[in-house]
Amino acid sequence: MPDRSAVRTRRIVTVLVTILVLNLIVAIAKLLYGRATGILAIQADGFHSLLDASSNVIGLVGVLVARRPPDDNHPYGHRKYETFAALGVAVMMFVGCWEIAVLAFERSHHMVQVSVSPASFVLMLATIAVNVGVTLYERRVGRELQSEMLIADSAHTSSDVYASLLVMASLVFMRFGAVWADVVASGAVVVLILRAGFEILGGTVSTLSDERRVEPALIEHEALEEPGVHEVHNVRTRGPLDDIHADLHILVDPQMPIADAHAIGHRVEDRLRTRWPSFTDVVVHVEPGLDHERATRREGGGLRAEG
Repeated sequence: MPDRSAVRTRRIVTVLVTILVLNLIVAIAKLLYGRATGILAIQADGFHSLLDASSNVIGLVGVLVARRPPDDNHPYGHRKYETFAALGVAVMMFVGCWEIAVLAFERSHHMVQVSVSPASFVLMLATIAVNVGVTLYERRVGRELQSEMLIADSAHTSSDVYASLLVMASLVFMRFGAVWADVVASGAVVVLILRAGFEILGGTVSTLSDERRVEPALIEHEALEEPGVHEVHNVRTRGPLDDIHADLHILVDPQMPIADAHAIGHRVEDRLRTRWPSFTDVVVHVEPGLDHERATRREGGGLRAEG
């Protein structure tokens, strides 16, 4: 039976390679046409699409490294490299914002009349159709596989759709002689890229800062369903959405034999893995149900005990 992680990785790589090819086709078409006609908005949109392709390359590197098994220096594995790859996507988007902003600033001081033909609209409609398809496909697979990389990249591509729609609107204005629409559309593209970039940044920082993934009270309730568990406290969760590490303390009868107590701990672990399949590492600390071991307060949504 094939390894679930290996199958997941192959699916992510297949998606990224397919989308990389499509993004390159869209980016090259926009850049070549934008330069040929002098339409800054289409050039900016083409650069945005080129960033999509760059993020696919970053994603491929991140995912291929993330599949490596744990080693001496990385006992928890390499899965966070996928999160670093998503962070790289955000950085590329911010770099793109700067480039587009500089071009728009220069154009605002040297307004020029550009020629907008029916071919301009055909090009933009075709690229919008491709980007909509890519966004829906990548987001669906990303959610299915709980891949931060694919979800982040789909957000990036969706911002490209909105940017292209703005460019379409600017083409209509420019068609009627409003040369300023080219600069306005370029500025709007920058705002959209920044918005998507900060959304991605928020998700990656959440993982890298070890933000909790599951409410402690939910884990407490599930563990207490196991016969013999008297209390559950000091619940912690962290990690990527599909590679969550959890640890918790349970109290059992202090007179119980060690072997029986540990058996309860293993059953609690199995119960939590069944309830949350994304729990790839569960550490259950089994302690005697003595007064000084009991929780003394509730904070952060869960019971807390000293030690």
